[in-house]
Amino acid sequence: MKHTSLRVSDDIETTKAWIQGCFNSPINWNFSLELLDVPTACSPRVIGLIGAVRAPEIGYMFNTSHWGKGYATEALRAFMPLFFEHYNGAVNERFEYAEAHTDEESVSSQNVLGKVGFKWYETREKDFENPIFGWRDTLIYRLYRPGSQSEGKPIGS
Repeated sequence: MKHTSLRVSDDIETTKAWIQGCFNSPINWNFSLELLDVPTACSPRVIGLIGAVRAPEIGYMFNTSHWGKGYATEALRAFMPLFFEHYNGAVNERFEYAEAHTDEESVSSQNVLGKVGFKWYETREKDFENPIFGWRDTLIYRLYRPGSQSEGKPIGS
């Protein structure tokens, strides 16, 4: 939550309303991520989430104790084919690309996106107000649908 515009809420009703709003949105499609190799007494162990926040925008979030272990890269590699299949125009809107927004200081997230094939697209200056850091720039990364006309084209072409 460090690099989001949202504040953590201790109010159960506010949280329930936020989750219900996500469920009701056709461009919100999320999954919880479980760590499978834990003793049965601890299983299942949710370590984060991944999904389409406001498609075509995607995102992921992990418990800090699971950072730096490759889970975000693994999850994003598995999720992206599902994203393009889900948003293929048959039942849901079709998107030719997925987009990820990162805070300028979130270098580890930018590295994850690069490993999966996302490319920097643009920087939006003072794009959102973070409750901790104030106004922040956002780096936008895109990954185009395999086989799309834009796939592999340099930015700005």
